Amino acid sequence: MDLMQIMMNRRSVRKYTAEPVSDAEIQQILSAGMLAPSGKGKRPWEAVVVRDRKTLDELVGCRAGGAKMLSGAPAAIVVFSDSELTDTYVEDSSLFMGNMHMMASDMGLGSCWLQVRLRPSDKEGVTSEEYVRSLIGAPEKMMPEAILVIGHIEKKPEPNKLPEFPNEKIHQEKW
Repeated sequence: MDLMQIMMNRRSVRKYTAEPVSDAEIQQILSAGMLAPSGKGKRPWEAVVVRDRKTLDELVGCRAGGAKMLSGAPAAIVVFSDSELTDTYVEDSSLFMGNMHMMASDMGLGSCWLQVRLRPSDKEGVTSEEYVRSLIGAPEKMMPEAILVIGHIEKKPEPNKLPEFPNEKIHQEKW
């Protein structure tokens, strides 16, 4: 499949079957992430693969009202960034996430980007970042960026169609 077709087929999927995601599938998704460009080749991201049902269910509380897809997912990849390594850690980790998101789709898996950075958790006065870092046991300098929720698709969504996108948002030379 060509890249444009892969991108059109990539959709955020929030409902998954009970079928596990294999080690080989996780490794291929992670490999795609590691191919992402990063500023000065610093690669400030690190990832934690989560398959433990109890941990996935606890992660649901990481985002106020917006992480229920974790309760039905067989796997997730929590992406952290070393905020002390480079000032481009957010952008670099986003590219890492994007590559993994595309690879999951190309493999026929569903995935959903669950934003963690700058979000509140279900716990009063606790940010999503604090919640995830504590649950996963990550060092203080590691900033949770996002979680890629992964699973076999329960119901395949229709692909995107280019004419449906807001082409009026593209400008040439000047606004």
